[in-house]
Amino acid sequence: MKTTSYELLVNAAGQLMQQHAFDHLSDEKLFRMQGCFRCIGESDDNAEIAVAESELLELCSEANLYVETTTPQSLHQWHAAMSYFGLAATHAVSAEAE
Repeated sequence: MKTTSYELLVNAAGQLMQQHAFDHLSDEKLFRMQGCFRCIGESDDNAEIAVAESELLELCSEANLYVETTTPQSLHQWHAAMSYFGLAATHAVSAEAE
């Protein structure tokens, strides 16, 4: 199942994670996000991957794109990934940032 759109999402989310866009999430949500990354990258079970991809997309909707460390390149990558899902990247902003 590992679709190109989810590979883009994993890469974009990984970049934003390194740039602290998910620091506001609870430890439980961050742990779930890491589990989704792991499952998408390692699992051969398409049903399991589909669940992980869906959960990852939901968790990514909580990204705070307005942290000072976010780079223009990572924002561009994020916009490209979100466009595959028909979502505007501006919809994927934490309420804390508004």
